[in-house]
Amino acid sequence: MNQPTEPKADKSGVRRHNLSLVLRTVHEAGETTRAAVAARVGLTRPAVSSLVEQLLDLGLLMESGKTFSGQAGRPGTVLKPADTGPAGLGVEINVAYVTACVVDLTGTDRVRHTEHLDNRAAGAGEVLARAARIAAGALVEAAGLGLVPAGAGLALPGLVSGGTVRQAPNLGWNDVPAERLFADALAALRPATAGLPVASDNEANSAALAELWFGSLGEVRTFLHLTGEIGVGGAIVVHGELLRGAHGFAGEIGHTVVDAEGPRCRCGSRGCLEQYAGQAALLASAGAAGVPDLARRA
Repeated sequence: MNQPTEPKADKSGVRRHNLSLVLRTVHEAGETTRAAVAARVGLTRPAVSSLVEQLLDLGLLMESGKTFSGQAGRPGTVLKPADTGPAGLGVEINVAYVTACVVDLTGTDRVRHTEHLDNRAAGAGEVLARAARIAAGALVEAAGLGLVPAGAGLALPGLVSGGTVRQAPNLGWNDVPAERLFADALAALRPATAGLPVASDNEANSAALAELWFGSLGEVRTFLHLTGEIGVGGAIVVHGELLRGAHGFAGEIGHTVVDAEGPRCRCGSRGCLEQYAGQAALLASAGAAGVPDLARRA
């Protein structure tokens, strides 16, 4: 009986994989050479050179001087991620502020704009339009640095799935199509961003992934990340993977009930953790009028 065979990867698929492999290797090294990349990924030097040339043409890598190994042979040309060209746009919407930043391929935060304001006083559409305005301003500045957005990521409070904020009690949002509203508002301000890929996630999930990829955790690949401002959030990373749970909301501990007879929460329940560990509860316990008042006492 004939056994089914695995489908063979086409040449373009293999090349895309190898391009990604080389780009990731250079990114992780910061600075390296073609020879070092070849030794690291297990490809031949000619194959790596061909891939590097394509990445240079795409503006994803740049060359920077020569490096001498101390051994016989020609010096190698230093490769590193490009600090112009493709970049990422990040936008965080919090209860008390909106931040937009533009990050280049080296992972450097090149532009950051923040506006502090109470987003509870506005509707979801107004807040997302405000976020788009702040993001557009950041993109104008980034363009002057030679950076072009390749995609945008929204870090949002509450329960987020499928581009929609299912519930954000502290903002009073329910079933808000955040990705679509933000993308439409940004395209209206900067038509060149029409069609820009936009992804979204809970802000604690985004922060946990940032710690995993760019933080100082070293070899730690399993951890619990907690966030605490006006609300309380959390994210769980297990063996280098974000644990989302059956419904995508694992780690969302802010509205876990710790006392069924406790104070009423904005989510409709009683005694949620946020009612004891959130900013308002902590300020009340300290008898402080606000965070600046508390900071003055420190």
